[in-house]
Amino acid sequence: MAEDEESPAPAKVSEVSSSSPEVPVENAESTPSSSLPSPEPENRADLLAKARAFLQQPQIQREDAASKRRFLVEKGLNETEVQGLMRELPVQAPLVPPRSYPQPPPSNLPILLLGLARLFSWIAGGSAALAFIYYRVLLPRVTATFVARASLKSHQLTLIRKLNSSLAALKESQADTAAVLPKPEPHKELSAFAACLSLDALLEQAKKQSVEVAGIPAISLLRCAIADFRKGSDSRNPKTEEVFRVLEGKIPWLVSDDGAACEYHLWNTLSTCPLFIPDTSSSPDASAPPPGDNQETLYWGYAPPEPPPPTALAESLTALSASIPKSSPEKNSPFQHALQSMTDFTGYISSQMYAPYLPLANRLGPGASLGAPEEDVRKEIRALKGLVLNRRSFMPNTSLRPQQ
Repeated sequence: MAEDEESPAPAKVSEVSSSSPEVPVENAESTPSSSLPSPEPENRADLLAKARAFLQQPQIQREDAASKRRFLVEKGLNETEVQGLMRELPVQAPLVPPRSYPQPPPSNLPILLLGLARLFSWIAGGSAALAFIYYRVLLPRVTATFVARASLKSHQLTLIRKLNSSLAALKESQADTAAVLPKPEPHKELSAFAACLSLDALLEQAKKQSVEVAGIPAISLLRCAIADFRKGSDSRNPKTEEVFRVLEGKIPWLVSDDGAACEYHLWNTLSTCPLFIPDTSSSPDASAPPPGDNQETLYWGYAPPEPPPPTALAESLTALSASIPKSSPEKNSPFQHALQSMTDFTGYISSQMYAPYLPLANRLGPGASLGAPEEDVRKEIRALKGLVLNRRSFMPNTSLRPQQ
């Protein structure tokens, strides 16, 4: 009877556990324990067998050890039996907690698209602002700068073209003018030194003009040295050594260190100037020794330059100066004619001052008629006399004072 009464309890617990696996066992067992008192088991072996079978159920195996122990104690098993039953249970793996997946966050695509839209809007707005500033502020200034540079460049090119054209015209005019002008002589001496025929006269002229020896033209020095040598050697042309011996005898300064440069300049002038003609033979009446076999002796002569032919302009100027009459040696003052006229007029006035008055008709004679100039003068005198008489007749009376 007791077994029949206790059998419904595990079945009811199994039903509760099978229907709601999530509900704890103690909740399922609380109702029968509270409604029905637990009878004292008579057969402990049957009770242990039922408890063992109860613990083998899958729903009960999922419960923790404390719930199983509490359930067995409530069924009337002592602590030793409970421990024995618990030891008989197979070792269970720890319960895996149920997997709970968190809710995924909301999508960031709208925020990303909104950020991209804002970024593109800022970029477009900045580009539009920059373009507006460029086209309204910078572009006109840059364009004006380029236009100013282009105009300045074109103006400079125009000025350069004008300068080139003027220079070309000037060169053409200079070429045309230079064709009629006398050509300069490349080896022309100064007039003051060209008149000197000896070194003594040349040095005296240089002393008068306060010119040092280094400032005297080399052509004049060489020409005078050759002339001095020819005077004392029966018109024989001198050698190079003889020319410089004559110069050093007259100008001892050439032997010094300072005069070496001047002496070198004289040698260059002697060997390069076409006015000094070298020759291997002396003059016919020379008594110089014959030259050696290995070295040729040069004799130097001076050939005065031929005057250049006069140009057309020079010839026309010469003919013009010859055609102009030369002025007389007696110079007349520019006021001499006026002084002579005033003297004659003074004598005429003096002669007529004390002469008796004669009318014009008596002076001209009876029946004589005046010329046209005299008649015009008489008419002018009569008109002037009539004008004076009329003005005198109609002059206002200035003796009467206005009454106040």
